[in-house]
Amino acid sequence: MKKLFPATAIGALVLLIVGTFADLRIDQALYRPGNGFSAFFERLAPLIGATVLMIGAALVFWTYKFVRENLAKLILSGLVYLGATLVGLALCYKYCHLFGVAYGAIVAILIACIVYKIPDELKQRYRWAGIAIVAVFLVSMGVLEVAKIIWGRVRFRAMQGNLDLFTPWYHPNGKHYLSAVTVADNIKSFPSGHSQFAGSALLLCLLALVNPRWKNKESMVYGIALVYALVVMFSRMMQGAHFLSDVTVGFALPFLALWLARHLLLKQLAQHYPQEYELA
Repeated sequence: MKKLFPATAIGALVLLIVGTFADLRIDQALYRPGNGFSAFFERLAPLIGATVLMIGAALVFWTYKFVRENLAKLILSGLVYLGATLVGLALCYKYCHLFGVAYGAIVAILIACIVYKIPDELKQRYRWAGIAIVAVFLVSMGVLEVAKIIWGRVRFRAMQGNLDLFTPWYHPNGKHYLSAVTVADNIKSFPSGHSQFAGSALLLCLLALVNPRWKNKESMVYGIALVYALVVMFSRMMQGAHFLSDVTVGFALPFLALWLARHLLLKQLAQHYPQEYELA
């Protein structure tokens, strides 16, 4: 992981530089309206993102030994669990409607059952990972939603026949172009929410990190999640929903937060389990 994080950061920076100069040309080349490939990932990414959030939420709450714990701590963790799970269910409903709600409810129950059976000696470690997952997901999503309002960038698919609506990613527009596209969602190109969902899948590597038997698998989990994120980012450009700079920044938000969260988590693990972990 020492090399994977810097390599990912450099890759994201290169993509952002490329997007700065070639955003419009790239989308013109990739745009395939109505293709099934991107439509599939348009639905899948929020479901996976919601699942990651609900895993973190369950780890925050269901890893406690309820009889022995402080009541205030249980109430606080319970509120985090309830709030984060509801956010996950809301995402499932927003993008997949009733099917999404059914999926989210079933998954939330299954996750709670699995987490509750985690061995007692590992529960504290997984709780720390859960806190990191919930914090990274919600903070990156909150920053992204605020940025969408400030930037007001027009989606490529909404500017067909009027490419004068295109603006570079570093140019905030606010609501300047709302009257030109009529639908508010069409000025929410930057950053990409689906890329934030996809980038949040990287958080699953923390589940491997906190388990002594699986920590050597952390890089593999990270690599699989990274490939998945890149596929989602590509699919969003195929739909004309986002530009290269949009998906790069959307991905970078949870990635950078994960980098910091992993460092703090590893520091905590090294402090409590020095024979098993070293700060790296």
